[in-house]
Amino acid sequence: MLDELRNLEYHGGKEGLLFFLCQVIGDNQIKIRDAEVICAHAPGKQYLSANNIIDYCMSFGWIQLSEDSISISQNLAPFINDSEQMNEMLTTSTVKQMFDAGLLNPSMFFYDAVQGGYAFKNECFPLSLSSVRNVLISQGFIIPIRDNQGTRFFIEPRYVPLVAEFCTEKHRQLSLEQLKKQLEENEKAGEKAELFVLSFEKKRIGEPLCDRIKRISEIDVAAGYDIISFCSKESVEPDRFIEVKAVSKDGFLWSKNEYEIAKLLGEKYCIYLVELSKTINPDYYPEIIINPAAKIMAGDAWVVEAQSYRIKQLSQIK
Repeated sequence: MLDELRNLEYHGGKEGLLFFLCQVIGDNQIKIRDAEVICAHAPGKQYLSANNIIDYCMSFGWIQLSEDSISISQNLAPFINDSEQMNEMLTTSTVKQMFDAGLLNPSMFFYDAVQGGYAFKNECFPLSLSSVRNVLISQGFIIPIRDNQGTRFFIEPRYVPLVAEFCTEKHRQLSLEQLKKQLEENEKAGEKAELFVLSFEKKRIGEPLCDRIKRISEIDVAAGYDIISFCSKESVEPDRFIEVKAVSKDGFLWSKNEYEIAKLLGEKYCIYLVELSKTINPDYYPEIIINPAAKIMAGDAWVVEAQSYRIKQLSQIK
């Protein structure tokens, strides 16, 4: 869409669009040549270029091309005789498609407390799309305000819910994409760290117990730990339950379930902290925290930060 809109030469506005769609085309299929003739001789429309306005309308899908003829799109056809409704449809269509194409995004809007309205960051809008901005101004979507601070642009209040709807959807899409990407990255890092610890433990314990060291997180994700191992070569049964954390400067996350299991297992439960960037060093040794429920929560060497709180009224608990 960006390529289609870039450097459009349509310099008309709302009135030109409404005239072309409602009167030149209307409910007919009209030859492009005939449209050019009508626009060239339209009273008061001496600056209306049929070719330019056709390019503009085609970019937004408002007209359909069939060989050398054009007709109005089906979704606009019901509004041919209602110019105000037609303008609403064109404005909404423009804003929606600009958001969908990423040409408009939430970062371009902010609330101006002095003016008491939502402002539009014109400097963030591509200069090559200035014709689209000018059309939106003529349609009443954007209101320019000129004062001693220069020219600023605000969203017409009745269109604020429309912008809010598209911004909310964009935030949701971005949040989901970011969450998905983060989860994928965490999963890959976690798997690498677990495989490293699995190999590390097998080397630490050696024969014959090494074959009994298991990574169980592939199936039992609710166990509260990732690997079952042994404290020493003299152990008869598995007695070391390892939760693996790939760590960074932001620390690591420890779930409520993992913490509760750690409290139950006490000295048998360990957290292995793995810095993936150091695992290529053959002498690298992960940091091991034995009985972390006591050492982390009750100790003074760690900062425990709550990521969120579940809040309930006492009346709801009783």
